[in-house]
Amino acid sequence: MKFYVKILCLSFLILTIGCKENNNSASSESSGESGAAKYNVPYTSKMTKADKKKYFDANDNVVYEVKYKPDGFKLRTPSSTLLWKVKLYDQKIKISDNEENHNPYEIKIMGSNEAKLVKEDKTLARLKYEEDAQGKKLVITDDSGSKVVEAGYAPSYLVQYLSEIPKDQKDILINELVSKGY
Repeated sequence: MKFYVKILCLSFLILTIGCKENNNSASSESSGESGAAKYNVPYTSKMTKADKKKYFDANDNVVYEVKYKPDGFKLRTPSSTLLWKVKLYDQKIKISDNEENHNPYEIKIMGSNEAKLVKEDKTLARLKYEEDAQGKKLVITDDSGSKVVEAGYAPSYLVQYLSEIPKDQKDILINELVSKGY
């Protein structure tokens, strides 16, 4: 009997260690779409409250925080200063640098395989998902021409074309949008 108790305790210990929550690298893959673009963020992340995630650098310093709302999220500094507000709609994503959402960038989802990035009625970039014998790809067109990326459909990829947002913030925004199915 003691032998079985020891085996049971050892099994429980192994299971507990295996399930222990660690700080995971903040990379995400769009669920539901195999081959969807994968985005890596150079930070680790941890949910600190039910509605807040913090991103940490290699020295375990808080670099950014994300505050979740029912209709979107906010990317903020460690002192909670707003950097980017993201509002989510069925066919649109608005990204602005102010609480009132004045002059936002918009990612408009047009059907099941197209999206465009717009600011003040000017189209900045277009994205089209294509699947053929060679595989899945995104064709992105902007002022500089067309670019083909091997990836699944992800309208959030258009965040890459927001020149005023630093790369690490873009990666976090894309990561968060992909995790929400965009």
